Amino acid sequence: MNSIKKSLIWSFSERYINQIISLISSMVLARLLSPEEIGIFSLCAALTAMLTIFRDFGVSEYLIREKELTKDKVTGAYALTFLMAWPIALLIYTLKENIASFYNQPGVSEIISIQALTFIVLPFASPSYALLNRNMQFKNIFIVQLLTTLIYAITSVTLALLDFSYLSLAWASLASIVVQTIMVTVFRSKEFFLFPNFKNIHLVWKFGATFSLSRTIEVAMNNVHELIISYQFGFHQLGLFSRALGLVNMFWTNITSAVIRVLAPSFAKSFHQSPNQLLNDYCKAISYFTVLAWPFFAFVTLEAKNIIFILFGEQWIAAGPIASILAACQLICSISTLAPNILVATGHIKQRLIITLTIAPIHVIGIVIASFFNIYWIAATWAVTWSIALLLYNYHLSKIINLSFDNLVKSFMPSFYITLIPFTLVAAINFFSSGLEFNPVIFFGLKCIVFSIAWLIMINLTKHPLSQDIKAVIQSAKWKKSRHGSTN
Repeated sequence: MNSIKKSLIWSFSERYINQIISLISSMVLARLLSPEEIGIFSLCAALTAMLTIFRDFGVSEYLIREKELTKDKVTGAYALTFLMAWPIALLIYTLKENIASFYNQPGVSEIISIQALTFIVLPFASPSYALLNRNMQFKNIFIVQLLTTLIYAITSVTLALLDFSYLSLAWASLASIVVQTIMVTVFRSKEFFLFPNFKNIHLVWKFGATFSLSRTIEVAMNNVHELIISYQFGFHQLGLFSRALGLVNMFWTNITSAVIRVLAPSFAKSFHQSPNQLLNDYCKAISYFTVLAWPFFAFVTLEAKNIIFILFGEQWIAAGPIASILAACQLICSISTLAPNILVATGHIKQRLIITLTIAPIHVIGIVIASFFNIYWIAATWAVTWSIALLLYNYHLSKIINLSFDNLVKSFMPSFYITLIPFTLVAAINFFSSGLEFNPVIFFGLKCIVFSIAWLIMINLTKHPLSQDIKAVIQSAKWKKSRHGSTN
């Protein structure tokens, strides 16, 4: 458990520092690029994101979860990554003009040309990066991601200042991937410093085919709105929606990915060593995850408009109501966020695919219908999608790890009470201060303080396990300070 906590510290440190850098660069870019320019890049990013799953073909997840990882399996994984990535690069480069013509935007062709290069470079890095995660080398990952984020931020802002417009984001993405590839190669273990062997692809293919199909549908489901909004409402509206979604996704960037990066190999290890322990680990993970996720999304639901105004400026303020709707939907999603990793850890890839195949058409149809009304209805579609996903995941987990409804409720109910009080306080402040004039930044800061203090008080009153971890960190800091003082 200590190794997991140390890994979480490195993982969270990497995420928080990188998020601070990304946030600062985003605040600058929001004032240099228009919603339309951001929208053009977002469309291209959505298109390539769907193809990225085929590019990786489940290789990263295979390398993390495989119980007995031999050199043959690793060389086969490398070979499969190259076999998938390079043809995709050629495909998107060939079709770039057709895609640009469909959306009547020449800039789409320019961005795709640059993105095709990322598919050439990434196969050199992604398997090695997965091996770093498998071996829980999060200190090295911290260094890699920090340099990668710095390069992206510096490149994008510099090129935006030089009037590269939406291309500044595309070139920055390529530059960061090149740096990541170099750094991952430096940190790669000597025992896995191997050349691709195409004869060993069959060792990885079965897992990759099932997993990538599932992930492709999931990613397509999460990005289909980009294609529909840009076509139905234009790139300006897509830019606003992307900004709103980006605000909500700050939590996934900061917390979720850091947690999953550690818990995914941990779940797999727990299942291999003691399958009966996995239920307890999962319930505890839900308890910790929701006590962080729900307060964040509850606060964003109330304050999205103010957050966007302060961070990104007045030209983005119309994204506020969209962000509020999306944040409210994520309250549902948070309960089952870790469920797909349990299915992967236990080898139930087909169940994950079945769930995805069930949810995807419902989500797409919902967005298509909502697009005939307005962009707010599109945002609300997520609530329906995640509600169905929650029911399906819990059904399958009840069969696999004996997760009962009572187990689930007991896991997240403390988080509900902990979130309810801070949410009610800030909502009351907004209600009674309506019509009064305050400095928006100072008033927003005060509400952040009120919400945070109420959250901490509720964690202690409910005796949530996180309270003990917070106390342990404080005591450790005091001990180190006293020890440092005594040595002086």
